[in-house]
This record gives sequence, C-alpha cells and structure tokens, in this order.
Amino acid sequence: MADKQYKQLGCLDVQPGGGCGFQVRTETEAELMQLVATHAKQCHKLDSIPPEMVAKVQAAVKTVTVAV
Repeated sequence: MADKQYKQLGCLDVQPGGGCGFQVRTETEAELMQLVATHAKQCHKLDSIPPEMVAKVQAAVKTVTVAV
C-alpha cells in the first residue's frame, strides 16, 4: 500500500461545540476551501465567508496521511 496526503477539516475543528458534524478531505487546500464555502452557504446560510473566518478555517486545516 502507498501513503497519500490529504487536507482535512471539520466544522468542529473551526467551531468546537458548534454541533455541525460536517467533515471534508480533499487532495488540495483549494478544493477544500471551495467545498467549505459551498457548505457554509448551504448549511450555515453564509453568502460569503468573512476574512476572519477564512483565517480560522485555514489555520484549522490538517494534513493527514492515508494508506491507499
């Protein structure tokens, strides 16, 4: 098996205790941010993500290694 690295984030990583179980894992941070923006709009009714929240999201992104 080979190892592959992914970017991973969950709503609880950004807002612990927030009650949203959304989690995403992608190959790139750009992909991850696009999916987070879609999730924020659909589930949290945010038309755009404020800059301070973008910084918080980016700081919470983890790189994980998965055996594939």
